[in-house]
Amino acid sequence: VNTESMSVKTDSTFLFTSSLDGNYTTGNVELTQLNIANQLAYKEGNNLIRLFFNYEYISENNETISSDYTSQLRYSYSFKKSSLYSFVQGQKAVSLSLNSRYLLGLGYRQTIFKKDMNYLDVAFGPFYENEMYLKDNESTLHIINYRYSFSSFLNFKLSNKLQNNNVIYYQINSEDFKDYRVYFEPKLVYSFEHFKLYSTLRYRFHSTPYIEIKQTDTQLLFGVNYELGFN
Repeated sequence: VNTESMSVKTDSTFLFTSSLDGNYTTGNVELTQLNIANQLAYKEGNNLIRLFFNYEYISENNETISSDYTSQLRYSYSFKKSSLYSFVQGQKAVSLSLNSRYLLGLGYRQTIFKKDMNYLDVAFGPFYENEMYLKDNESTLHIINYRYSFSSFLNFKLSNKLQNNNVIYYQINSEDFKDYRVYFEPKLVYSFEHFKLYSTLRYRFHSTPYIEIKQTDTQLLFGVNYELGFN
């Protein structure tokens, strides 16, 4: 999950953000799509705790194609130009026949460049991965891996209200380097006083899928994000 694109700088003790986008089509094709993303953050000194919850629902001709969720609890301790972090994550993705995915990891993040809203950060860390796939209606496939995660985060301001955010994750199996995953998400955000409009492209690639699914997934989204901070 791309927690970077949801994360916003907070000067408040508590911060809540929520975004919603969707699509409904009727006629020759009955299509419903709904995406919800929520974040709750608590900050005290150099300590920051964030809770994320994302949900996606897609149905076509009254058949559920996707009913997926991702939740993550994340803790980070910041230094001047770096931070240490840990996280626990749960996930389900009907579209990938992924019945459950649980992660537990930690890492280190370093700022390479930062000026105003423009920055470039890189991060590295290991994590534990426990996945359960539905092979068919009667059988499942249980996979446990330890992976290394490499990531970069780039944000630059195009104007006072328009900015571009780019995230890349590269996750490699610690025991099989041919088994790797890539996640790339560029995002355009236009800011108003209390909410933001955004468009984003999500690209996922898995070099060696564990069941009969495609290696690549892409998704284009448009939506609105609402922010509320309080001390």
